[in-house]
Amino acid sequence: MKQKTIQSIILEFEPKSENILPALKKTNAIFGFVGEKEAKIIAEYFDVSESKIFETTSFYDEIKTEKQPEILIQICNSANCTVNNSFSIISEVENLLKIKAGSSASSKFKLEEISCLGRCADGPVMVVNGKIYERVTKSSVHGILGEYI
Repeated sequence: MKQKTIQSIILEFEPKSENILPALKKTNAIFGFVGEKEAKIIAEYFDVSESKIFETTSFYDEIKTEKQPEILIQICNSANCTVNNSFSIISEVENLLKIKAGSSASSKFKLEEISCLGRCADGPVMVVNGKIYERVTKSSVHGILGEYI
């Protein structure tokens, strides 16, 4: 069933190199990630190597290559957010949820440090399952995550 769905996704695009990224984004949006099976089918359709597909997916933070947990927490670690104490936000989330940034140990939560989201005037920025929170403080972390826990 999954393979058939992947086939239906890629058939929406002409097999031209400029359509690889849109096909990957759509696959990611539907499945939540682009796994090895999906990458192989996409590579064959676009007549490129699987490494080209994974090179493309690894460049974009929004495209995942493995199944994501129920709650994905992302915190910006770019210069402005760091100056505004994003690392203390990361530590607070780690302590609250008993997880480490970058670890896949929890099946329910995942905490990632991500690069700039272009909201530098409103940092530090935290994204939870796609919802953006700006000017996050250590004290606001509990309230924000309380909506998801």
